[in-house]
Amino acid sequence: MNILSQIPVQKKPNRSKRFYIHCSANAFVVMIACYYCLVINIPFIQGSFSAITSLASFSWLFLLSVPLLLLCLLIIFFSIVSVRWLLKPINYLLLIISSGVLYGSLSYGVVFDYSMIQNTFETDSSEALNYLNPQLIGFLLLFCALPVFILSKVKIHFARPHQEAISRIKLIVACCLLIALVVVNFYADYAATGRNNRILKKEIIPFQYLSSGYKYMRDQLLYTNIKFKNIDTIPTLIAPTTTSVTVIVVGETARADNFAYQGYKRNTNPYTQKHNVTYFNNVASCGTATAVSVPCMFSLQTHDNFDRLAADNQQNLIDLAQQAGSDVLWVDNNSGCKNVCTRVVNINIPTAASALCDGKYCFDEALIAPLKRKLANLSQANTVIVLHMMGSHGPTYFKRYPEKFKQFTPTCDRSDIQNCSLDELVNTYDNTIAYSDFVNAQVIDQLKALPNNIDKQFLYVSDHGESLGEAGAYLHGFPYSFAPSTQTHVPLYMWADEHNQRITNTCLANLDTRAARSHNNIFHTLLNLIGIKSKTYQASLDLLARCQTTPSEIKL
Repeated sequence: MNILSQIPVQKKPNRSKRFYIHCSANAFVVMIACYYCLVINIPFIQGSFSAITSLASFSWLFLLSVPLLLLCLLIIFFSIVSVRWLLKPINYLLLIISSGVLYGSLSYGVVFDYSMIQNTFETDSSEALNYLNPQLIGFLLLFCALPVFILSKVKIHFARPHQEAISRIKLIVACCLLIALVVVNFYADYAATGRNNRILKKEIIPFQYLSSGYKYMRDQLLYTNIKFKNIDTIPTLIAPTTTSVTVIVVGETARADNFAYQGYKRNTNPYTQKHNVTYFNNVASCGTATAVSVPCMFSLQTHDNFDRLAADNQQNLIDLAQQAGSDVLWVDNNSGCKNVCTRVVNINIPTAASALCDGKYCFDEALIAPLKRKLANLSQANTVIVLHMMGSHGPTYFKRYPEKFKQFTPTCDRSDIQNCSLDELVNTYDNTIAYSDFVNAQVIDQLKALPNNIDKQFLYVSDHGESLGEAGAYLHGFPYSFAPSTQTHVPLYMWADEHNQRITNTCLANLDTRAARSHNNIFHTLLNLIGIKSKTYQASLDLLARCQTTPSEIKL
């Protein structure tokens, strides 16, 4: 007899089994919904509690019903999307995205609506890397990597298909009954709170970013064959034989509140002051993000009816200028022209390491060299040059100006700006405003150096403003109807040479600069400033209408 064969073989324990969490599909749905309700949706819960407790009187039962209602909605959502074979992949993806959205909400107060999704997709990699910092890494390890790891250790047991379906339906029905119970008892409270705090629904994760993301992708993928629309097929130049140069500077993230011209306590505009510019102190932006404001300000559309898809598929001010006979050049030191310059000559400032560039970004002084080259070689009578600044783009404000322009100190030399003091953050931002002012003064100096027989005019306008920690809000991109004025109140100023035959300094000095204006005025003002005759022109929206001896001559 083989003695060895009778000795029982001890199997090594399967240690991997110790690390698995076993649960049913419904239990998993409830657990993941609880995580989203109590952790991922902290901004929404905080906002809701704050809105309710600020009321003169409120019901504690109503207050407690908010997380219950949210939990039921999340359970229904995850019950629907948690299909057997796609359950884990879908939840991995949602956890990764949701943790990033949560960081943006907690750190900067960002709301991921349609315009923010659009802005995110149109952000280049270099710009995105500005947000990388130790706090973000630690946050993602805790709220992304750890939950994903735990999810990977969950073993989900599914019943037979028909049993699983019945069980899932029962769970959904139970949640629907709870929702009905809450709504019946607190409908008036929810209606009133919702009407007075419309931003709350935009803070629910993942519903808001999924809805906005779907709409954005739908527009990008389904509406690609829209016929291009010509808004004017026969624009012409008013004075085709008069040599004229117009420079338009599109600022980035400059808010009017921090401009000396606006009455700010600091002189953040020391360089352009010597040029006696005409400043408009009550101008509203079209949007709160570059992806909206830049195409909007050059479009015939207004803020109220602006549609980015339509704007991308019709002529804009730049197109009309070129068709009328202007030599148009767009020079970009930002993340692109947002389809405004696709049909004209355009160049991007190369970011290769140099005195003005660090390999990823360039200081805005880099715009001066191509401007000089263009002004030295004017090929047509009418020239239009657009300079798109990097301006005050955050969160790395400290990278937007050279060391010698570090005028206001101490500064916030980090990307997690929410961890800087208010003074440090404002000092750094003010340095960017002062540096942009220096660059604009350089642009005007280049125009002044041209011969006196050339009409020279300049317009500067920012695309949107910025929040610097007021009420816990940072950066920009908030839904327009909820955005603070710091994100929508923008600077705009103009300059014309003293020898200008059409736009005189006397007229500029007598303009009403305090009336409410907006990006809606840019299209029609530029038609006049450049000297373009077009059927699209509306004198009521032209800031310079009274500077034209016969305004009607620029409308066919």
